[in-house]
Amino acid sequence: MKYFLAGVVAAGALAACAEPFIGVESDPSTHTVKFSAVSTDCGLDTQLEFLFVGPGSDKDYESMFVTDASINDICEAFVKAGFPVGVPYDFPGYAFWPSGPEVAMEPSFASLVREMRGEETPPIVYTGGRRDAAGIPDAEKESPMALFALYNCTQSILQLDDSLDQSPVYGRFQPAVKIPKGERKTFTFKWDGKTATRRIDVVLSPGRLQEVLSGLRDASRDSEVSVCCSFDPEMTLAEAVDCATAISMIDSRTVKFNCSSNFYYRAFLPLEKWRERKERLAQPPEVLFREDGMILVNKILEDWSKDDSLDPILTVEPHEFDDIGKAAEFAASASGRTFTCLLFASPSMKLSTLVEFKKKAKSGILNWYVFKL
Repeated sequence: MKYFLAGVVAAGALAACAEPFIGVESDPSTHTVKFSAVSTDCGLDTQLEFLFVGPGSDKDYESMFVTDASINDICEAFVKAGFPVGVPYDFPGYAFWPSGPEVAMEPSFASLVREMRGEETPPIVYTGGRRDAAGIPDAEKESPMALFALYNCTQSILQLDDSLDQSPVYGRFQPAVKIPKGERKTFTFKWDGKTATRRIDVVLSPGRLQEVLSGLRDASRDSEVSVCCSFDPEMTLAEAVDCATAISMIDSRTVKFNCSSNFYYRAFLPLEKWRERKERLAQPPEVLFREDGMILVNKILEDWSKDDSLDPILTVEPHEFDDIGKAAEFAASASGRTFTCLLFASPSMKLSTLVEFKKKAKSGILNWYVFKL
């Protein structure tokens, strides 16, 4: 059975139609979605950030095509065609890899886009994009209205299967062909109905690292796995650092560490140079867990009043707490626009104290880095 969802005709496109307007079609029997889109003719030297954006997007100058149908209608078509929802990129949720079923695209990605750095272009995956509580895609409501971003974009429904930060990716992709402005093309996306990402939840406990890693390697032989990995609060900080080091060696497009209920593993692998304040680009609060049970929170003040200086004058404003909740609340308020906190603790300290501190800081801090004293 075939579903048809009406779309919106792009202004001025009818005069240059090379292919018919179809809006979007969905075929559950073959797990196929087709939609039409209009060329922006953004220029062969354009640094592409998107392959497709929705009608009304303010980023069409960085995209090759604008879809005829709305983002919402296209998303519904993927759902009706039976595409399993993946995991969109989500910084606050520690999902740094877009994850989902691999899909085939016609015409092919390589026929439309040039890879400018000689690197292998990753496969295309369907993530489903981030949606609100009512199921409406963020891409339907917010700029850039990305249906297919070429960098990690939370709202993007389709993604390249890699960890692609926006700034480093900029300049990597350019149009491979010139398509006259307003010319319409039809695009087909198909899922094989079999291959899909498996989600695996693991808790790293003392002495179980090898068992967990072996299980993940075995699971990834047949399909990609998206791992929600949490650290047992009974672990010591030293044990957590060892586990995080091992995880960093297998975190990849095949085994994606994409979630955590407490600390993301990279929190235990900060750059050593960040111990020195002068080496940091910003000055987040420093939290020292002392052996006597007290918690010292250093708020770092920056003085940029000297016009001839390239670096600010740093002043440390120490605050002592005997209550972990009050210390966490203060650190969250002191993080400001850095949304970052640096924790310093003994290697023998159990993670339970750090987990409690993080939980009591609530949502004020996104980036956590833990240093061994």
